[in-house]
Amino acid sequence: MGAFRKTYYTLGKLFLATQILLIIYTRFIPERFFCWAPFDEHTYLETKVIIDENILSSEEINNRYRYHMKGWEPRAIQNVFNIIQQYEKTYGKYENAKVYVTYSINGNVQKKWYYNNLLVE
Repeated sequence: MGAFRKTYYTLGKLFLATQILLIIYTRFIPERFFCWAPFDEHTYLETKVIIDENILSSEEINNRYRYHMKGWEPRAIQNVFNIIQQYEKTYGKYENAKVYVTYSINGNVQKKWYYNNLLVE
């Protein structure tokens, strides 16, 4: 019975250690999908999309990405970038859209992110 119990304690400790290591790891990657506190950033963002010299309205942008692309985003900004890149690499790859995202994380300095099918900054 002692060896049986010791095996379970070892497996339990290994499981907990793995969880702790994964939580620490996700704190340092941009996506943070499985982070202990995934809503630890508050980002204000505004998105502008230009297709063939036409500037899309906020409603058209929201419909394009099926996501709210202006206002407060409680998750990491990388999630928004992933949504844009996924759409533009699949459904929108022949439209040659230029996407500009202006954002500020936790009220800090405003940053800009740009995407088109040829160049990502």
